[in-house]
Amino acid sequence: MSRIKRIFKQNTHNSFFKALAGFGRSLNRLYENRNHDIYSNGEITVLKKIARMNPNIIVDAGANVGDYSLLANQIMPACKIYAFEPVEDTFQHLLSNIKDLKNVVPIKKGLFKENCELAINLFASNEHSSIYDIEGLPIGSEQQQKIELVRGDDFIRDNHIASIDFLKLDVEGAEYDALLGFENAIKNGAIKAIQFEYGYINISTKKLLIDYYTFFEANGYIVGKVFPKLVEFRNYHFKYEDFIGPNFIAVKKTEIELIKILSKG
Repeated sequence: MSRIKRIFKQNTHNSFFKALAGFGRSLNRLYENRNHDIYSNGEITVLKKIARMNPNIIVDAGANVGDYSLLANQIMPACKIYAFEPVEDTFQHLLSNIKDLKNVVPIKKGLFKENCELAINLFASNEHSSIYDIEGLPIGSEQQQKIELVRGDDFIRDNHIASIDFLKLDVEGAEYDALLGFENAIKNGAIKAIQFEYGYINISTKKLLIDYYTFFEANGYIVGKVFPKLVEFRNYHFKYEDFIGPNFIAVKKTEIELIKILSKG
């Protein structure tokens, strides 16, 4: 048997096994839900399930032109949604898209670990604007723009918000920084559930999935990955450090009913 294994391993880089390995990688990415379409990657499913809990406040961090906020408003028309978008042109598109919605509140700021101004890298597509230098993109940043950033804890205090039902973070690599800005609220259990992106950009930001698990577990949250029909809550393992993404959710462990709803397919 050992001889057969040795022969097999010695011939793994021929054309047949290269094609087979490529197919295997593609199949794994499909299985692990490498998909940024909110209508098929599970994000809309998460919103519909959260709607069962009759949420009052949702924060859409990285709102872009407002597609996610519009979808959340359609599913939960009575819920107040704070839509954060710091880039000027993108923010103007956001304003235009939500102009008829009174319960979607646009905020021309980004969320960060401190109150400050930073330069953000702009791309041809407004979906990739980031304060980080993203490596590996086929097209580089075209220009920069100064943006205003605010700590989540300060925003909560200044707007007299007692709790947040759902915080969605899609801020192109600054998700962990934004979490640190909400550190007090998270420690106090004032945020019930947090969705965050994890993927190839984390190679550039040097924030691994284990950093998120460590942070959330220390604050009494359980972490799961978003799949098309359910959230799979699971313990951290090295094999999940694959940068495939796209979305994970952390839920306060005391939110037993929400965890149960999200877990069901």
